[in-house]
Amino acid sequence: MALALVALAWAGPAAAAPRFEVTRLPHSFAQDPSFARDGEVLSAELDSGGIRQIFRSDLRGRRQRCLTCRTVPGPSGLPQDRPQGDWILFENDSAQSPHFGGPGLGGYGSDLYVMGEDGAHPYRLTTTSDPGGGTPYDNFHAYWSPNGRQVVWTHTEAHPLADGGQTWEMLLGDFSVRRGRPSLRNVRVVGRPYGVYETQPWAPDGSGFLFCAAGGYRSPFQATPPGWGHMQLYYMRLYGRGASPAHPLVTQISDNLPAYQEQALFAPDMRSVIMMSNRGATAGSWYDLVVSAAQRTRFDAPDTGSTGTLQFLSDFSSGSGFSSDLYTVDLRSGATRRLTDLGGVVPEFFWDRGYRRIIIGVTGRAGTPTYAGRFMGASATPGAPPRGHPVDMSRVGSQAQPVRDPGPTNNVSLPVTPPAHHAPPLPHAKANGDVTGVPGVVLTYLSLWQSQLTDLGRLAMTSFANPPLG
Repeated sequence: MALALVALAWAGPAAAAPRFEVTRLPHSFAQDPSFARDGEVLSAELDSGGIRQIFRSDLRGRRQRCLTCRTVPGPSGLPQDRPQGDWILFENDSAQSPHFGGPGLGGYGSDLYVMGEDGAHPYRLTTTSDPGGGTPYDNFHAYWSPNGRQVVWTHTEAHPLADGGQTWEMLLGDFSVRRGRPSLRNVRVVGRPYGVYETQPWAPDGSGFLFCAAGGYRSPFQATPPGWGHMQLYYMRLYGRGASPAHPLVTQISDNLPAYQEQALFAPDMRSVIMMSNRGATAGSWYDLVVSAAQRTRFDAPDTGSTGTLQFLSDFSSGSGFSSDLYTVDLRSGATRRLTDLGGVVPEFFWDRGYRRIIIGVTGRAGTPTYAGRFMGASATPGAPPRGHPVDMSRVGSQAQPVRDPGPTNNVSLPVTPPAHHAPPLPHAKANGDVTGVPGVVLTYLSLWQSQLTDLGRLAMTSFANPPLG
């Protein structure tokens, strides 16, 4: 049953406000489904043994087939079809042990992989980002550019505190296929290390991409300090009007309201951005209590990158009081309007090829339902993207960290050895059977984070020392 939800301004005050409607799909596609070029759905679901695998089916979940069960040791996640419809980009944790969190979704252990549309010829793409020495690292939230020629993603390395702690960077690579073999070439840093990053999909015109960031009290990306640990949404322009990958321009998208802003997509006309936020459900949220207190007291702390993964896990864990929905931000007025009321957490959502429908995963409630959403009566006439401002990394101050992957570098891709034994793809298991390990460095980061929360508690005269990590 389709539910008409909140109307929003799309192209300015004079334009009609189109409705946004969502329909619950008959099949649950788990957390991070996306549309393939032909309109089918790519999803990361459990095989019969409880390992996350990449599946493909129609929008109703019919004719579902597993693309990775026989070819790539799991777990895998976050599948994204290349615009040309010839390669599927995804993340996989099998090359690293231990791994922690979800492949492509944040944590430790992921590398970037590609495979053919039918799952054949899988290759591991990120082969030079391993810092060595057993240092946990992650390559996640990777997205194709609209022309399919580039990939942007987030890279993080969990070094000991004595060696600078955990660093986060945003990387850009050129996708190349030579004699049938894909690889990432000319990989370079477009987001220098600062606090915590998560890359989001590209703008429809290919000029740049959205990303979110949290760090110290001040930020290099905006004039008004967002506050310590406050996740904010930004647009990084790489091309056009004085921008380049060497000199990107960054625009703040979200406001400074102490609420969570993360996943995001441009509307097709680029006059607004659709984002995930918990701003409509802040009561009882542990995250909002912390960032509100930090913003109010002007609290700051070093090594925000080292505690970022723990913050991510705490925000979305049971007991955190966290729930989120979709909102739009008008890029001219800054007005924010709510689109959905789904009663859970919206972790991932993606457009189809023609910018007609959005597939929406929901977690935090029984069955983890999946929805398809669309704007009724909206114009797709392209508009001018938001104007950017040069990134001034000198404002990072004490938060500055060295670039560990300076680039440009080429990654020599590796063919994937298929699993020696695999479980049948179907039926889907009810519980995750993947065995994960917590890297030892996490205990050091946890001690640091609890110390920071204790210091904040003294200033705010409350207690944040027991984050909901369970």
